[in-house]
Amino acid sequence: MDGQITRREMIYGSALVLSGACVCQVAGGADKPRSTNCHAPDLEPESLTIGQKSLTIDLAKAPSLEAVGNAAYIMDKDRKLDIIVVHAERDEYFALSRFCTHAYRPISYIRTRKLLMCNNASHSIFDLTGQVVKGPAPEPIKSYAAKLVAGTLQITL
Repeated sequence: MDGQITRREMIYGSALVLSGACVCQVAGGADKPRSTNCHAPDLEPESLTIGQKSLTIDLAKAPSLEAVGNAAYIMDKDRKLDIIVVHAERDEYFALSRFCTHAYRPISYIRTRKLLMCNNASHSIFDLTGQVVKGPAPEPIKSYAAKLVAGTLQITL
């Protein structure tokens, strides 16, 4: 086997090359924002009302959250809000901190696995309650209560 590469060496080398890049699903049509394995669109600002201790999302004005399996980011620098909202199942939504507790990198929703994954090379994985499924993240990500009420999603901060 002199000069030949083993299958294990080939896989290891390929993993090293790809570790800095995430291979994303191709987003759907241009008419509606759609989240992918590496990215979630920003929530449409016209759908969001920010209160003292809550957020309200008018889902009729939020096409980024229309389809089951989609997710969207809410960012407000003045209020220091960095949240990902996930539409996991019909009438089931989750709201969590948008950053991993390991390297403070953004997380994305993996619809096929119904999990959140850090976009860092180490790919910490979290369930939809924020609990660590796979490290190196040392602790869970913060989750927020999300309640569906008459076409709106109410998130308690």
